[in-house]
Amino acid sequence: MLKKQFKCLYVIVRRLVIPVLAATLIFLVVLSSIKDPSIISNGAFGLRILKAKSLSTENLIENILYSSLQPPPGRSIFFHETSCTSPDAVSNIMTLTARQACSIESAALNNPNFQIFTVFSCPTFRPLVGRQKLLVDAIESYENVNLRHLNLRNYAMNTSIEDWVKRDDLFTSNYPVHHTSDLLRLISLYRFGGIYLDMDIIVLTSLEKLPLNYVGAESIDTLCSAVIGLTADGIGHEVADLFLQQYQKYFNGKNYVQNGPTLVTAVLLKFCGTSLMKAMEGGRKSCKGFRIFNSTAFYSIHWQEWRHFTEPKYLEETMARTKDSLMIHMWNKLSSGERIKVTSNTAYVKYAEKHCPRTYAAAGDYF
Repeated sequence: MLKKQFKCLYVIVRRLVIPVLAATLIFLVVLSSIKDPSIISNGAFGLRILKAKSLSTENLIENILYSSLQPPPGRSIFFHETSCTSPDAVSNIMTLTARQACSIESAALNNPNFQIFTVFSCPTFRPLVGRQKLLVDAIESYENVNLRHLNLRNYAMNTSIEDWVKRDDLFTSNYPVHHTSDLLRLISLYRFGGIYLDMDIIVLTSLEKLPLNYVGAESIDTLCSAVIGLTADGIGHEVADLFLQQYQKYFNGKNYVQNGPTLVTAVLLKFCGTSLMKAMEGGRKSCKGFRIFNSTAFYSIHWQEWRHFTEPKYLEETMARTKDSLMIHMWNKLSSGERIKVTSNTAYVKYAEKHCPRTYAAAGDYF
């Protein structure tokens, strides 16, 4: 009887315990082979990263620092997509909205001699099916569109903010996605010069002949950081470094605008040595060669009026107010929840039809 019980126990161990031990051993081997510590430290999100890493590397976009095509200094337009820095991100498989794709396409369409870089803040794979693939195919049909990813610590190397980034203070922010974007745009402009644009901008004209070293005001006393153009050397490089120094010195993870508009305004007020109004009126001569555009250039429609882009009743007024603008800004933090039917008679749709036609065709029923 005892012998029979031992035999049953042996069978149970062989069938249950040994497979578990084998699976554990395999897991430990895989874990030890992982080179990216973020996969281990990010828990469930890290496992999603690992799952995506198991996809074919053919669909993994290149790292911007090691890609064959580097951003031409002062001749590139940058967009930064930073949602995968959030612990709540679904995965690092590319998820662009139709409005983001429209922003990218409008830059590429109107600036064929510039390289357009959309940079994701972690390793990212192209979507293989569905609406996402249609949108990505639409923007990548332009020869000057480049999709890249980066590693934040590596990207900050050899800049004045390198040591600060290593402390991970950024990830204590209440707004990690937005504050990461605030930082990455400054590093990109420090490294390469060129133009940074938010992903809710529609470019309405060519920027290729517009001299760099500029930002735009959203009001008479506040600058906005959604559009920044800097040279790769000279005062552009100097201002980029001042931005980075200000970012780490006055970083505030509890204030949404502290590391963006507030930072840009503070640095340029000091740099120019005059009021924003005088800098706008006096042109480059009043700000050491730097230009402060008035609100007409980029922000004709104030953030409190964002519905002017999405509601038909404001169409004529909005088109009239933006007729001399170089770009329009959708104020995505406020407008992202508003679905815009592609057949609606709205200012956004009118501009999208003209300035991102391939995205418009791929968007489906709504932007």
